[in-house]
Amino acid sequence: MGLVIIATAMFLLLEYPSLPDLLPVHFNRNGTPNGWQYRTLPRVLIPVGVQVMLAGLFSSVAGLLLSRPHGEHDEDAPDVRAAAAAAEAVVLMAAVWVTFQGYAAFSLARLWVTHRASLPFYNLGEIVGGVASLAIAVRAQRRLGRPAPRPFVAAHWRLGQLYKNAEDPALFVPTRDGRRWTLNFGRPVAGALLGLILVAGVLGPTVLIALALR
Repeated sequence: MGLVIIATAMFLLLEYPSLPDLLPVHFNRNGTPNGWQYRTLPRVLIPVGVQVMLAGLFSSVAGLLLSRPHGEHDEDAPDVRAAAAAAEAVVLMAAVWVTFQGYAAFSLARLWVTHRASLPFYNLGEIVGGVASLAIAVRAQRRLGRPAPRPFVAAHWRLGQLYKNAEDPALFVPTRDGRRWTLNFGRPVAGALLGLILVAGVLGPTVLIALALR
């Protein structure tokens, strides 16, 4: 992912001097530009910002998924295998969408130069990225498998479905019915995972919009 981000940044920096001072950012139904914004380095590098945000977010999630308290790690433990499968899927999805943003940067540069409301194969790229992400998710689900059921301990469950046991080092645990996996909210990392995703979902778009409107 790092190489893709560097390549995207280098491409946009090399293209920057040849871009028009006013970048077309809106087009009418006939494909004629009717909205412009001044060329600025932060605006032109927005695709790189998206790449960095995606890479940072997904890498942080993968790191949290693989974390174990007190250095405890048993590669044969079901929850460790589940965490490894989930972390691998997260990294692969990040690679897919970081690469897609690299293509988006190339397409945007062509649009700004030609003033044509066209991003060739952009929709196709989204579809390919979606299909690839779905395939990665299906593969991860197969690797996760069905968890081995655990003895039910009422004190470890909140609101009927939320597992909370600070003494359990596992991040992934079977659900009450043993059919799926759920998070152990007795570990702070579970809350950090949800918080990270929530903050990225709210803060990320806000920052990008602020950069685009500068």
